Amino acid sequence: MGSTLISFLPMFIMQLIYAVFVAQIAARTNKNVPVYVVVTLIPFVGMFFLIYVLWSTILSLLDSVNQLKQSLIGKIET
Repeated sequence: MGSTLISFLPMFIMQLIYAVFVAQIAARTNKNVPVYVVVTLIPFVGMFFLIYVLWSTILSLLDSVNQLKQSLIGKIET
């Protein structure tokens, strides 16, 4: 029993590191930080949630860049 719990220790340490990054992203994107951290700490779910958070952040950044580009193009044309 004890060796089984010890074998999950490296994964849990990685989940803690993921949670730090997710908490910073959640705070900057005005998301619920405690919920994001708790979901990230769930074994196996946290790894996929980290991918989701990173993917949604990239999509948000691309949307912002496209919106800025469109506003600059509108100002240049007028």
